[in-house]
This record gives sequence, structure tokens and C-alpha cells, in this order.
Amino acid sequence: MPHRWCNSAQIRREQIESGADLTFNDVFKPLLVSRIKTLSPSNVLEVGAGTGHISKELFELGFSVTAIEPSVGMYEVAKDVLSLTDVRLLNCTSFELEKNELYEVAFSHLVAHVVDDLKSFFESVGKHLKASSYFIFSIPHPCFYNEYKGFFGDEYNYMTPMTKNVSFTITKDPLNIISAVPYHHRPLSEYINKLVESDFAIVGFDETYPEDDIQLKYGAKWDSPRYCVFTCRKL
Repeated sequence: MPHRWCNSAQIRREQIESGADLTFNDVFKPLLVSRIKTLSPSNVLEVGAGTGHISKELFELGFSVTAIEPSVGMYEVAKDVLSLTDVRLLNCTSFELEKNELYEVAFSHLVAHVVDDLKSFFESVGKHLKASSYFIFSIPHPCFYNEYKGFFGDEYNYMTPMTKNVSFTITKDPLNIISAVPYHHRPLSEYINKLVESDFAIVGFDETYPEDDIQLKYGAKWDSPRYCVFTCRKL
């Protein structure tokens, strides 16, 4: 899966840095950074760092950050984005990270819904968390995202896990199509149960629904939350 992001890595950088990606810049980055700041960790692990922009923001706020990114294309872009920082960037997955790497907060942005084995993914992150430390992750909101994107047709059933390779664009850059990205639809109950099985407790849950002034930047108001963010504590 990681190689599928190679061709879109530079596009994603341009979308973020130009401000075209409203959801990343105006919704996710402030929310994730706010949640991490509240926890005041001594060190932070970003799992699936993408272009590296969230890790850069955290570094500029004074956090000690390690960022891991398995896609070579994304890794190369992140290396440039983070070149003037002390963020430690590694080209690997959470499964490949050295066992002795332990953190007080780990976070992943739009990663959990593309992994094939959700429980193994949660466990791989948990192995790198100190006791009572936190894992924060974002996903498309299972209750509403198919209505928004229409990835599944008549076969869609909210309670039935489904997988499809999808293509998508962002609102402010409709000509750049990002293709062949795996998308796993899972009901919220599956995320919750897999977290519990992986020794996590859910301590917070955000449904992303921006303020009116941000919604208007999209050209229309949101009908429902499009994404959600879990805050979990390692038991």
C-alpha cells in the first residue's frame, strides 16, 4: 500500500502549503495539535507522517517528535519539509519500528482506515507507548463518509465492513485526482472493539464539524461530520 502515495506526494505538499487543502489546514491540523498540546507529552510519535507538516508544527511548538512514513515518495517530501527541524524522520511502518522506541503520545492522521488488519495496527502502535500514554487517530466518519463521497453503491450497508480502492480529489483542487487508495469501511463498533482488544481505553471522541466561517470556505455548509478523531489511553 505505501507505494501508492509516491505519485501524489508532491501534489499533497502543494495542496497543503498553498492552503488549498482546507480540511488539513483548517480542521485537522489545529484539532490534532490542540489535543496533543493538552497532554503535554515529553515525546511524540507520528505514525504515517505523510508530508510531515503536522510534525513540523509540533516541533515549532517545542515538542520532541519522531515521524515514521513507509511511502518512499512521501518520505522524500517529508524529509524536505522537515529539513530545518530536529524532527527524527524514519522510512518505516509502526510494525518495523525498533522495539525499544517508547513514547508518551502517538498519533496518526487518516491511516487506520487504509490498513488491512486493524487490530494488528493498533497493537503495533501500543507496543511503542509507555503505560497510560495516549494514541490519537483520525479516520473518515464511518456513519457519514459514504454519503459524502459515494464510494460504495447499492451494496453499501453501514454494519458490513467493505473494502475498495478509491480515487478522490479535494474541494479546492478538483483536477488533481489521487487514485488507487485502499479504503476500508468499518462501523464504529469495529474500531471501538478492536481498540479494547488491543488494551486501549477511549477517553475522547471528536466529530469534525467546523465553525461556519470555515465551512463557507468550501462553498457550502457541511450536512454532517465528515471525519472523527479518537483519543485513547494505553492500559
